[in-house]
Amino acid sequence: MLVILHRVLEESAPVLVSARLDAEERRNNMRLREEQDAAYRAALEADQARERQRREEQERLEREAAEAEKKRKEEEEARERAAREAAEREAALARLRQEKAMSLGAEPEKGPNVTQVLVRFPTGERKERRFHSTASIQTLYDYVDSLGCLEVDSYNLVSNFPRVVYGADKLSMSLKEAGLHPQASLFVDLTS
Repeated sequence: MLVILHRVLEESAPVLVSARLDAEERRNNMRLREEQDAAYRAALEADQARERQRREEQERLEREAAEAEKKRKEEEEARERAAREAAEREAALARLRQEKAMSLGAEPEKGPNVTQVLVRFPTGERKERRFHSTASIQTLYDYVDSLGCLEVDSYNLVSNFPRVVYGADKLSMSLKEAGLHPQASLFVDLTS
């Protein structure tokens, strides 16, 4: 019986070795396929992460470009609005100067009821004009405003000798009542 077993073993040995080798090869192929699948999944995930990062970067750049364009448009609109407002202010100031010049009327001829007024500006410029002696101090302010020589809104007309400030409290006085008749020399005193 031992001999039979030994013979069966010798006859089956090549088949068993071949079966073992086939099983080992299948396990190696399976392990290799699993490793390749894991490497493929890792590469796919890395590609997807790079694509997601590229897309996020592209979206960020588009957002920044849109924000920059929006800011540029806002700044441009603000510049246009400021220029338009400045032009409107300048036009309103020009209209006001023209209205004040028109309200002065024609310069009167020399005579006993006419006051000669000399106005000196901070720039050294001098302007001279005749007014009716019954004209108000406000008329002198209107005259100075109509010339457009000043870039300020607040100023006073002042005489040197005696020093008198013809401010808001004296606007309704006539030139004669203010002691400026028959002639006066005033200077523009800028107030802050």
